[in-house]
Amino acid sequence: MKTHSKIGHIIFVLGILSLSIGSARLTGALEYNSFISNKSVALLYISMGISVMFISFFVKPLKVK
Repeated sequence: MKTHSKIGHIIFVLGILSLSIGSARLTGALEYNSFISNKSVALLYISMGISVMFISFFVKPLKVK
């Protein structure tokens, strides 16, 4: 049984990407960047990534009748 639709997978990947970019900037693995100018923006990316990953679990595939 599938738990995600294709849209759910895309949303989940975007959440992971946002989470990883924010955590890379916060830990110092990613140097200064115009997208993430300071650590508070990195925390915003992390929280946004977690919330988007959580929301992706509610996007279910359509049931075929």
